[in-house]
Amino acid sequence: MTEQPGHIERPPIVVVMGHVDHGKSTLLDYIRKTNTVAKEAGGITQHVAAYEVEHEKDGVKKRITFIDTPGHAAFQAIRARGANAADIAILVVAADDGVKAQTLEALESIKQSGIPFVVAINKIDKPNADVMRTQNSLAEHGVYLEKLGGDISWAAISAKSGAGVDELLNLILIVAELEELRADPKALASGYVIEAHRDPKRGLAATLIITNGTLLTGMAICAGSGVAPVRLMENHAGKTLKSASFSTPVTIVGFDEMPNVGSTFVSFESKKEAEATAAEEKAKATVPVFAQNAEGRFLFPVVVRADASGTLEAIRLELGKLGDEHMGVTVVQEGVGTITESDVKTAVATKSPNPFVIGFNASTDTMAHVLAQRDGVRIETFSIIYKMTERVEELMRKSAPKRTIETILGKARVLKLFSEKRNVHLIGCSVLEGYFSAGKTVRAVRRGEILGEGTVLNMQSNRQNVSKVESGAECGIEVEIEAELASGDILEHVERKTI
Repeated sequence: MTEQPGHIERPPIVVVMGHVDHGKSTLLDYIRKTNTVAKEAGGITQHVAAYEVEHEKDGVKKRITFIDTPGHAAFQAIRARGANAADIAILVVAADDGVKAQTLEALESIKQSGIPFVVAINKIDKPNADVMRTQNSLAEHGVYLEKLGGDISWAAISAKSGAGVDELLNLILIVAELEELRADPKALASGYVIEAHRDPKRGLAATLIITNGTLLTGMAICAGSGVAPVRLMENHAGKTLKSASFSTPVTIVGFDEMPNVGSTFVSFESKKEAEATAAEEKAKATVPVFAQNAEGRFLFPVVVRADASGTLEAIRLELGKLGDEHMGVTVVQEGVGTITESDVKTAVATKSPNPFVIGFNASTDTMAHVLAQRDGVRIETFSIIYKMTERVEELMRKSAPKRTIETILGKARVLKLFSEKRNVHLIGCSVLEGYFSAGKTVRAVRRGEILGEGTVLNMQSNRQNVSKVESGAECGIEVEIEAELASGDILEHVERKTI
């Protein structure tokens, strides 16, 4: 790695992932509690979304920043946008339970992000813990640990008692040293939004992780299309900061628009510069985030909450059956339990004309109700799956962009031109296929090129006015069309429907 002038060592930013019951929160809680009052002069910065701890290795105290978000919504959102706020991941696996489906999902997310990771084999103090079995289970899924034929660092821990946690933190710092994390303290601050919420007293606020540069009060921030002057910058418990630098989580109050979790932010010397950048972002954001897939198929975004994971799987399967080659449904966020403010925010972020949150045997918390009413998000609950799919299909078709379907009902060859006056042509034709109807749309084609389009004014067969002529018959057609017709041209009888 080439050292850049002005760049210094940056503390690592760590995300903890794994199965829901394997002790991620317990581990984070233990680390946080061991870094409280005794080191309050610089040991910890806490917030609901991120916090810093100080760990001593080889006699040197170093900072580590942990992203602490339930379900790791920030990590997933950031990865979905092709970026990554974390430098290192901890994959937690319980020694009494082994590798589970969610463990593999977390592993896949880590691999896709491209960041290094360490393994924490947790719950070693449980009566049925089996570290060797867990190691073998990891190996079966391609995770080969150090001293066991692989190169993935790991530690056996008890998040409950703290056994092995110091060793785990040492491993994180070793990986960070190998990664040679560097940043420029003199640069304007930039990084990621890891949480955003509405403070009932102070307005829109966001928690940011700074990955480069220094943020000072008096500057301004642009996060997506949201702008905030840096008047109030806080760490844990509302302590005001005048400046903050890389790997530090900070809360900024006063955004004019709710920034999306996972979006990047940049800072500027003035609010005017931040607003100019936000205006550019708004211009880019005219296409809905989840509007269509790579093949141009419209995807109607929904957020789903259910009473059980098995129910979620059934709902996902049924929603996947809806639509056709032009439209379908995409589940942008799902989970078990109560519909929350996060679900409503995700629905808003889709920029759908009908933002929709589904609850299946699930209740809605108060803040979600308030936010949904403010932002025009539909929250509807169901207890019967087919009723839910009928409603989703109705909204999907209502939200899908209108399409014009063109059908060629008939083709005729021009045999002779009898007269032409002010774009009204009287011609003799032979119907080759389908049929022609009076009063309908017709277009003229010559060697594959469209000459023009017009309307059939009148039709005659055997010197009688008729409303329809079938394939195989000859007829006279009076057609109004702005084109020079000639014998041999093809007339196509066209019908268009907007659906």
